[in-house]
Amino acid sequence: MRKSLLLIAVLGAFASPVMAEEAKAVEATPDFTFVNSASFVSDYIFRGQSQTWGRPAAQLSVELDHKSGLYAGFFASNVSDKWLPGANLETDLYAGFRNTIGATEIGYDVGGIYYMYPGANWSDANATSPYKNNKLDTFEVYGGLSYKWLSFKTGVTTTDYWGWTDNNSGVGGGFAGDLGAGVKSGNTKGSYYTEFNAAYEVLPTWTVSGQLGHQVINHSTGLDLTYYKAGVSKALPQGWSLAAFYSGTNEPSAYKDFISLSSAGTKSDIAKDKVFFSVSKSF
Repeated sequence: MRKSLLLIAVLGAFASPVMAEEAKAVEATPDFTFVNSASFVSDYIFRGQSQTWGRPAAQLSVELDHKSGLYAGFFASNVSDKWLPGANLETDLYAGFRNTIGATEIGYDVGGIYYMYPGANWSDANATSPYKNNKLDTFEVYGGLSYKWLSFKTGVTTTDYWGWTDNNSGVGGGFAGDLGAGVKSGNTKGSYYTEFNAAYEVLPTWTVSGQLGHQVINHSTGLDLTYYKAGVSKALPQGWSLAAFYSGTNEPSAYKDFISLSSAGTKSDIAKDKVFFSVSKSF
């Protein structure tokens, strides 16, 4: 009996420090974590449209996550004033709440994002008849659901869609590729998108992903856009990753031969199909 008690005491002496260390590990779980990355992309494509007139972009993303599911973040990228009048920089602020439904693998995400273009205004556009003052800044609320490697997301603007109105993007002159396309009347508040995404790790460190979405511009004709993307990414040591994607759209005529808003005589197919690459570093 004494030997059994002695054995239990010895095992307990060894087990207690282990249990204590495990307890410390649980206690050490931080309330807040940062998820940050810096990227270089050969073209900044947003919902099928180039934001950089087909040129490269340097991007920074910073996000603060709370263990409850609350999060807030910041994103920045260079852009082109040929597509976004008066803009050279995009800075986004966003916040929301994400979690899972009970013990299931079904996740949800709700929040809002404010796209800002410091100093940019539609009055800066190179136009025959000067446009009225109207900022490009846009606020969008969104919600989404996810299950394992599949997700769905939708969002709607509470402001004009990137400042588009019948004054600067109207029918009969706003889009040279299709003079019948444009904002028919008033503003573009209430524009919305729906989007399906998939990301599946086919091999360790190798992930294939795809996207299919549709953007609706409120109070407009000929401007709605269906976009898609497919690609592969490779995770590398020390937080590096490489990716290659093919991006495409149904390419409405309105976005073909789009005339630069900053320099006359320059045109670009804003929503054309193309391959682009990215290099990222998380920290």
